[in-house]
Amino acid sequence: MTEIICAIGASDCLVGRTSACDYPPDIVRDIPVVGAFGSPAMESLLAVRPTLVIDTDLEDESVAATMAAMGITRMRVPCATLADIPGAIEAVGLRLGRATRARELAENIRRQVAAAKAECAQRALSERLQVFLEIWNDPLMTVGRNSFVSELIALAGGRNIGDAVTNREYYAVSSEWVLAQNPGIVICLYMIGSGPGDDPGAGALKLVKNRPGWEVTRAVRDSRVHGGLNNDVILRPGPRILEGLEALRQCIEGRQQAREKGGP
Repeated sequence: MTEIICAIGASDCLVGRTSACDYPPDIVRDIPVVGAFGSPAMESLLAVRPTLVIDTDLEDESVAATMAAMGITRMRVPCATLADIPGAIEAVGLRLGRATRARELAENIRRQVAAAKAECAQRALSERLQVFLEIWNDPLMTVGRNSFVSELIALAGGRNIGDAVTNREYYAVSSEWVLAQNPGIVICLYMIGSGPGDDPGAGALKLVKNRPGWEVTRAVRDSRVHGGLNNDVILRPGPRILEGLEALRQCIEGRQQAREKGGP
């Protein structure tokens, strides 16, 4: 929500943010933190005297009643799927008086997502590389079919092996299960490396390659293990989602590897 507000030119409306709201940094660093993601700290929230609280999810829905009792208007904006994102941008833009900019941004996202879908429709599912998206390594965590991240993988031309699970967006898997799927690409979405000068791509390959049995996977054999991506543009369903789609497309199409090796 914070990224949407800034993207439509309404950052002057912001008086508070969660600790997870860190983009764009030059704007949000001066905005007071009034709680964690989905968990406002009521004393801090009241201190900034908001007239409107916009959220996409709350850990405890009873907080909404507390805010209402204190005279604070709450606006709930669903933003969990790719289809939700343009509508969320337009809803926030309309409420904050930035409808024109919001509509332009939303339509651009709709247009590019539709183009990606049309392109993917021409490629048979069997022709797509199987992707293991690793959002954590201990325990191994991946994304299920109902995650918008899985939608991004499909739009980028891949096939998410995590789609085997349909009732959870994010879940733990065993190493043996991943090996049985034999993914052609592994994408690690967490920091890898022991120092600031480390190459996260090389660190991801080393980490995965050193796991017992993983050296025989297609991903390791073909050096198709990726790290060092901007996790936020992939894991946050917000206005930068097209950047996330492009990052995944570059991995799946091999363009990121070409750049890492000095190619075009």
